Amino acid sequence: MYEIIVSSAVAFLVVVFGIPKWISRAKSKGLVGKDMNKYERPEVAEAGGIIVFLGFVSGLIVLILYSIATNSIADAHLYTSVLVSLSIITLIAYLDDTSGWKKGFIRWKKPLLTTIAVIPLLIFIADRTSITLIGIHIQLPYLFYPLVLVPIGFVGATNAVNLLGGFNGLEAGMGVIASATLLWFSLQSENPVFFPLMLLGLVTSLAFLIYNRYPSRVFPGDTYTYFLGGLFAIFAVLGQFQTATILIMAPYILEGIIKSREIPYILQKHKPFKPECFGKISKDNSMKEPYKEIWSLTHIIIKIIRKIKGKCYENDVTTTILTLYLAWCLFIVAVYIWVL
Repeated sequence: MYEIIVSSAVAFLVVVFGIPKWISRAKSKGLVGKDMNKYERPEVAEAGGIIVFLGFVSGLIVLILYSIATNSIADAHLYTSVLVSLSIITLIAYLDDTSGWKKGFIRWKKPLLTTIAVIPLLIFIADRTSITLIGIHIQLPYLFYPLVLVPIGFVGATNAVNLLGGFNGLEAGMGVIASATLLWFSLQSENPVFFPLMLLGLVTSLAFLIYNRYPSRVFPGDTYTYFLGGLFAIFAVLGQFQTATILIMAPYILEGIIKSREIPYILQKHKPFKPECFGKISKDNSMKEPYKEIWSLTHIIIKIIRKIKGKCYENDVTTTILTLYLAWCLFIVAVYIWVL
């Protein structure tokens, strides 16, 4: 048990002490993004998710070394495969982030490249020919699960987590809630390796939230959201918690469904269109819906808050979404306990 405590402490401290150094370095190199939900559009250090990843890796290395020292070679193999898989995902996202604000890969390339991250995990899932969703056991053709479903799941998870954000503390706050919920589910697994993995995801997200909360000193970038989505996908695949992970990711999936409406829009208008989560900001930093149509869950929240309070501010949106998300995750856990 002490190795879990040590690895978590190491991961947390790497992020806590690493982020201030990253903020300084990112600003000196011009790696900044505009805070779009503030009227002055202040520049904030970007791609802070790389430090979250390094914190996670530091903790994971502790677990790998402990597994080798105690001759738990199977655990060491799994941890190493997770390390390689997440490294691939995070590197792809980091290269995109460091290409410049609102630049980077063509939209379809980054999600597609994440399928490479499945390769290190194939040794653990190559022989699976079935999947259980919502209590329903589904038999699958040989290799269909590892070569078709899992790559699709990785693309879906990484891209979905990346869709909902743009508000101070939102991505990290949701990451904390989701990781904490999956941490609880990891206790239900017969394999003890998933608990420390999700604990590392939780403590690194918590440490990052210290600097990402309103007003943000650093943005997560795609580096954080892709890393987090990859971690969720790995937990679902290796831990066989597909149903729980899909339910926990419901807000991200809903956001993806809302934004998918841009496809017929583009086909109809014959011009590119990428709806943002941001609000339309006034001089007093209050916000309105940026479009006539709803293109994000954040736009729905802005509209509801304005009807209730008259004015809506950035922190209102973040607090409301995080509160609703926490209630949803607690509901999932309560239902799971009740079913058991």
